[in-house]
Amino acid sequence: MKEYMNTDKICIVCFKEPEKWDNGTDIQLIKHHVSYFPEKIAYVHFNCHQKIHDPDNPLEQFIQYSREDSIRFYEQKEVSVV
Repeated sequence: MKEYMNTDKICIVCFKEPEKWDNGTDIQLIKHHVSYFPEKIAYVHFNCHQKIHDPDNPLEQFIQYSREDSIRFYEQKEVSVV
């Protein structure tokens, strides 16, 4: 079962609302997996997502999984779609 840590109205990293396109519509926040097993998802800005995965200074509190968990999750997802 998926757990959402926040809504798509406020970024969990910077606590700001979605930015706007030039025409005034929201630039949707993206989903970031905090954990795959169990599945925990957080909504974040694209730039905040890059901060989470910064190779020099990652935001480790938002990465509660191993590389192997990520691979296994997406392999299982592919199998369930076929």
